[in-house]
Amino acid sequence: MPRHVVRTGSATLSVTLVALVATLAVALVTVLGGWAPATPAGPTTRSAGTEIEAAPFRVRLDRAEAAYRVGDRDADEGRAFLVVDARVEVAHDETATSTTLSRLVTADLDHAYDVYGGETADPAPEVRVAADDTSLLGIGPGLAYDVRLVFVVDETDVPSRLALVVSEHARRRSAIDRTPGWFDPAPVARVVLDVAPLPATRPEPEGL
Repeated sequence: MPRHVVRTGSATLSVTLVALVATLAVALVTVLGGWAPATPAGPTTRSAGTEIEAAPFRVRLDRAEAAYRVGDRDADEGRAFLVVDARVEVAHDETATSTTLSRLVTADLDHAYDVYGGETADPAPEVRVAADDTSLLGIGPGLAYDVRLVFVVDETDVPSRLALVVSEHARRRSAIDRTPGWFDPAPVARVVLDVAPLPATRPEPEGL
């Protein structure tokens, strides 16, 4: 009579390891910000100057230009600003912080710099109030501002057209400290703006 040998130890161990790895992966994604909401259709293409609903904001992207100076700030030698004129409003009953603002609009740039001067492939703009060139640190419910979204690039890399992606956010509690906030940016619209070119010469720094 043939003997049937059933081996259970290694199989049970393998199943246990697979389950443990899957559990850790889910926990890690949750802690780092959770699962972003799905957008099967992808971002829609919108024209300059049209209002876009992107929770918690209502945003309008009007025009773009390259500049050596924004307000009283000069670009570092060899670099330039890409400036997008926009209007942003909180169309929700909860405040939006500067962090959420900086993730509202991103630019399709191969090479850029962050606010600290470091190179980045995923630049977040500095959001400035158009009226006085101050940093916009947050917006309360129902408030609207004309703003300038400022990116920093090499002056030799200034594009003639700038593709921008607008993302909406989901309201939920942080997986880390349970504080309510806006998380999980998901693209909802794409806007391409013509970029007004740099001036022919770089201006002399003010105060010299």
